[in-house]
Amino acid sequence: GQVEGSAYMGLSEAMMEEQIYRTGKSGSPGSIGPTGLHKIPSMLDYKSLTSLDMPEVDTILVETNDPEGPYGAKEAGQGPLLPIMPAIANAIYNAVGVRVDEVPITAEKIFQGLQDLKKGKSGRIGPKKFPKITFPEPIRVAPPE
Repeated sequence: GQVEGSAYMGLSEAMMEEQIYRTGKSGSPGSIGPTGLHKIPSMLDYKSLTSLDMPEVDTILVETNDPEGPYGAKEAGQGPLLPIMPAIANAIYNAVGVRVDEVPITAEKIFQGLQDLKKGKSGRIGPKKFPKITFPEPIRVAPPE
C-alpha cells in the first residue's frame, strides 16, 4: 500500500520526473522569466514510471506506537519516500564516481559527469551554490483564549 506507493514515487521522481516551466513573463513571447505554466502540456506527455518499471518491493513493517499520534498512529508513506533519491545518487557515485545532485538523474547527466571526470574536472552535476532566498517574517497566530 503506502510503502510501495512511496517507493514508486521516489523512483519515479529520481529517474524521470522533471518540473520545467515555460519562459516569459505573464506568457508574453520572447521575455525571460517563469510564467507558472508547465512546459509539458498534459499528463499524457509527462513521464513517470509504470508498473512495468517497478522492482519488486519487499515490505517489512516494524510496528511501534507513536506517543504523539492519535491512538499511537504514525505516518507510513512519507518515511520510505525520503531515502530513495539519495540511495540512487549514492549508488551511481559508488559505481562510476559521478555525483548527481539534482533530479531527475538521467543518463545524459551521468554521461556529462563522466566527460567532466575525463577532463580532470569534478564529476558533480547539479547546482553550484545555494539559492539566495529571503524569507518573510513568520506569521504569528495567537492561540485561542
